[in-house]
Amino acid sequence: MLEPLREFKIGKPQIFAGLLLLAFLAQCLWVAGSRRFSDLEYEYIASGHRDRPGMEFRVTSPATSAIAALTLRLTAALHNVAPARLRAALAIPRPWLFRLPFVMFGLWLGGALWWVARRLFGDEGGYIALALYCFSPAMIMVSSNIGPEIILAWSSFGLIYTAIGVAHTVYASPRKWVPRIALLGISIGVCLSTTLWSFTVVVLAFAFMFYLTPGRRREVLVVLGGASAIGLCLLGFLAWVSGSVGVKTWALITPRPTLDLVRNLWFALADGYVLVALLVFALAAYGSWPRARYFGNTAPLITSFLTVLLFTLVPAIHIWNPVLGLSFIFVFVGGVAADLLETQARPSFAFFFVGCVLLKAISSLILLGRWAQQNFL
Repeated sequence: MLEPLREFKIGKPQIFAGLLLLAFLAQCLWVAGSRRFSDLEYEYIASGHRDRPGMEFRVTSPATSAIAALTLRLTAALHNVAPARLRAALAIPRPWLFRLPFVMFGLWLGGALWWVARRLFGDEGGYIALALYCFSPAMIMVSSNIGPEIILAWSSFGLIYTAIGVAHTVYASPRKWVPRIALLGISIGVCLSTTLWSFTVVVLAFAFMFYLTPGRRREVLVVLGGASAIGLCLLGFLAWVSGSVGVKTWALITPRPTLDLVRNLWFALADGYVLVALLVFALAAYGSWPRARYFGNTAPLITSFLTVLLFTLVPAIHIWNPVLGLSFIFVFVGGVAADLLETQARPSFAFFFVGCVLLKAISSLILLGRWAQQNFL
């Protein structure tokens, strides 16, 4: 299980990625500390306490409720043992402190995105994908807010790429399956406990596994059985902690097509026009250049649109669907960019992508500043 840790080394790529993630963390903490709690955030915090019988909540996300209540439980525990000065500081609720677990999920997703993109496309593809993520106003918003979106974005991304990684592992010795089965099971459990409708993403991940394992599909069934058991156990635990399995009405797992299915096809608009321009450019290159059409680019492109459309089918979940596909789009753009940077026109493409990232960073800071000031503390 420690093999990945032995392979991990800190060099220039890791340092540069760490600086980008620090920039992401600073933006999240800025936004998280600048806004008052919304009514929905208060409800998520309160719904995580099972010791309040008779209270009814609109929210139905066991994982979100449990994580939202975690900070309150920890501060209550510290209040009994901390010095008087610290108890006085903890007596005043700090918005950034309660939102910190969600910020950490955002940071975790950024690290996972860089790890995946770098392994698939090399350093340059990883840098571009991570830079787009770290200066994404949409991802910063959901990471600095108490809600299910960032948890679902992390678990969906982890689920898809862990499933792809496990699919390659089944050709190796079974003793190498264990850590990835455990990680796959955790991703399944977190995904399902955020909203049960995410079983559709689990099915998509399983479809990728079957596609990538011709001749070893019996072994894949064993892996899926073990991972699913871990996921269901985690779902049961979080349902017990929050007092809800996440379904109060059939509407939460009943698809109902609406016009949003068409509107959300342009979900990249949620992150600004720079990403839209990059996506159009990457799609043009992908469609016209055979070299760019391979599984590493195709999988995130398909997954991004399918994930958004699957959750748009159930409007009763009431989540911001567009952000669920953005992390996959960043990987797709990073992959196409890495291919283009290997051509003779490398200097021109490098100038273009660096310029887009800088423009995106500036526009993100302006947009986040306006958003934070709408409800300034």
